Amino acid sequence: MLNENNVMNNQYGFTLLDSIFSMFILTIIMSLMPLLFQSFAIIDRTIKIDEDFEWNLFLIHLRNEVEDAKKVHVFNHPSRILIEKNLMIAYETHGNSIRRTVNDKGHEIVLQHVHSVNFSKLNQMLIVNVSFSNGIKEEARFVIPEEMEGSPFLETKEEPLIPLY
Repeated sequence: MLNENNVMNNQYGFTLLDSIFSMFILTIIMSLMPLLFQSFAIIDRTIKIDEDFEWNLFLIHLRNEVEDAKKVHVFNHPSRILIEKNLMIAYETHGNSIRRTVNDKGHEIVLQHVHSVNFSKLNQMLIVNVSFSNGIKEEARFVIPEEMEGSPFLETKEEPLIPLY
């Protein structure tokens, strides 16, 4: 006696209730897709913190030097700053980066992938505007310490003190 209860003899089929349930599950999954894409985009943005990290290191370094400075000179053409301490420290553009030189020696890259930079002053504030190659624009403001406000701490000049090469 052969067992006649095999797959070919099972004629239950795919019912209307099974189809509605499958469509309901598919609708739930599809409605969650935008949330998944948004989560992946947020994760992708947090992974790309190298530029932000480099920008923050640049700001910390520049802030420390401005706080310890005797005098700060801001040049408009070319856009650069000179910080007088015991040493003469210059920040200027070089290609697509910002470099730092000490006593007109050395060549330390402090910020990369820079499209343009503008150093300026407003009242007792040093303003740094940087536009990166990927289109991101950043701005930083440095306030002059109170004990320096009586002296001509921040100057804007057109001619550089140290000749450019």
